[in-house]
Amino acid sequence: MAIPIPYVHDGIGLFMSLLSVPLIMRKVPMNRIYGIRIRKACVSQHNWYEINAYGGKLLLSFGLSLLAFSWCYPELAPPPTSAWAPVYLAIPLLPIIPLLVLINIFAERLPER
Repeated sequence: MAIPIPYVHDGIGLFMSLLSVPLIMRKVPMNRIYGIRIRKACVSQHNWYEINAYGGKLLLSFGLSLLAFSWCYPELAPPPTSAWAPVYLAIPLLPIIPLLVLINIFAERLPER
């Protein structure tokens, strides 16, 4: 039995939203597993918290937007067995790419501490 696509979007949106809250609150110390792992973030504690707080806000907005999309437009989703299902599954996830670019732009403005 296949999982309906809106449920997948709900799960991803909820997961992203929940993971972003500790980043926004600056509760995640520098580590090798959890957080925005880019070179500039690993330069200093200051950069780590700044980049992760900013990235967390963007990821929270993405997660909540994905949840809203899946709740507002479930009737647009094709059946999970449809040939269009992978396309419909992937298209709402594409905004993560510009978010990653914004995080990198933000990071480049931080000092090399």
